[in-house]
Amino acid sequence: MLEFIEQEKLKVENILKEDMEHQDKKIDYILYNPDTMETNILASNSNEEAIEFRSSQDGYNYVPEWDYNFDYYIYNLLEEDWKIAYMTPEVHYNIWNSIYELYPEDIDYKDGVQNYLQYCVDNGITKEFLDKENDLDTPNIMEYFEGLSKNETMNYAGYVIKAEDINCEKSNETIVSIFKSKIDYINGNYNERISLNTIGLKQNIIDYMDEVYVDKADIESEKGYFTFVLGYDLLNKMIKKYDSLECDINYEFCLNISEQFLNSDEYSNFNHSSLEMLEQWLSKNKDRIELEYKKAIGYEDKVYNKNMTIIDKGTRREQPVALIEKSLSEIEKEYIIAFNYRIKDNKIDWAYGYYYDDNIPKAKDDFKKVINGENLSKTFEREDNL
Repeated sequence: MLEFIEQEKLKVENILKEDMEHQDKKIDYILYNPDTMETNILASNSNEEAIEFRSSQDGYNYVPEWDYNFDYYIYNLLEEDWKIAYMTPEVHYNIWNSIYELYPEDIDYKDGVQNYLQYCVDNGITKEFLDKENDLDTPNIMEYFEGLSKNETMNYAGYVIKAEDINCEKSNETIVSIFKSKIDYINGNYNERISLNTIGLKQNIIDYMDEVYVDKADIESEKGYFTFVLGYDLLNKMIKKYDSLECDINYEFCLNISEQFLNSDEYSNFNHSSLEMLEQWLSKNKDRIELEYKKAIGYEDKVYNKNMTIIDKGTRREQPVALIEKSLSEIEKEYIIAFNYRIKDNKIDWAYGYYYDDNIPKAKDDFKKVINGENLSKTFEREDNL
């Protein structure tokens, strides 16, 4: 802790110790201005009585409970490039809940929130840390973080961009390195290093790349090509499985998936064609993509026999085959590959099946073999028939 901050901290602690009215209060956080060396310290007790100490003023100010909010007492100062010197896990927990409930619509100082999230990333303030420190379930707000932490990378338009150190000459900027490919990144051969505003660093990088490196027409053309290939080939079987006829929804979904691929590590791999890498990326993300599609079309799994759902289906030699999840209890599951299954009156049965207990990876692997025309007669030592 910087010397001037330590002095103000000791000063406040002595005031709290010697003042009978405030002996039950403890310091919640310390903010400071690195340019003017001002500090802002808030202390409170379990009854939510709070007082504020500013080094530029004598004494302290009472903070009415009805008046206090993080937006005007913390985020606004962080937006003016004040820094956090100290903050208790309890305050962090309350801030995370506040951001979760209010961001972005009901918060004025959004850049202040981004500065706060940058502090959390740089100092290991994570959901896991706060859960452990407070013994409470903390909502995860890092989805709102628009920056990059030190040494973190992002992919854009086939390039790899890495966040380096804070610019020592401009403390509100971060040095980033731009690599033409993943191989160049691995070998440390960067194309250039530039300094960009830390707040909203991801978008700042995208804006810079669009201006200097990226031919937007080429990117849009590739995005359109990937969207077409996904809709009419690579994801067509999945789309048909859910009988969705909403062309607009299917197009928007495939467009979104193509945008995800454009920002993936696979797209940055120039050793193979983009189509090969798209197929590899889809295979790796198959389950997640299918869940996203079901959510996009509002699909809900139908429950049969009160405890069974179909998680995949297909045909082998024109015979209907389904991969079924059977709930044995709230936590126990059994997986079945059902051959020549039938559905009637919200009930499902089948001619014969293979049973996998809770081994879903093997069940999924065998199901792929089945719909590709293979035989499962040797997958187990014996076959369980219904």
